[in-house]
Amino acid sequence: MAAHPDRLRILGLCAHADLTVCELAEILSVCRERVARHVRLLARADFLCCNEQPPWRSYHLNAGSNDGGLVQLLVDLLPHRDGYHKQDLQRLEAYETRGRKGPRA
Repeated sequence: MAAHPDRLRILGLCAHADLTVCELAEILSVCRERVARHVRLLARADFLCCNEQPPWRSYHLNAGSNDGGLVQLLVDLLPHRDGYHKQDLQRLEAYETRGRKGPRA
């Protein structure tokens, strides 16, 4: 389930912040529909938790799932020097610095 590169990037970001599909799409520079599809699959697999604060839904890593720590292990194994992961975290930091839109603004 998590083997897709975009899904790994989503898991990596959701391990650091509670993010909406729109926020993930902006940070990853991937179309919203594609991100929504990946998030839906990750949530169904119990890798992500949904935090509903109308009108938004945000997602974060499900650290308490019944997977025996698999999700956290996947995130921990993401290469921190990998270009994508490092760039994604830098974009997340920049995004949070300039002010996030949504339930946490």
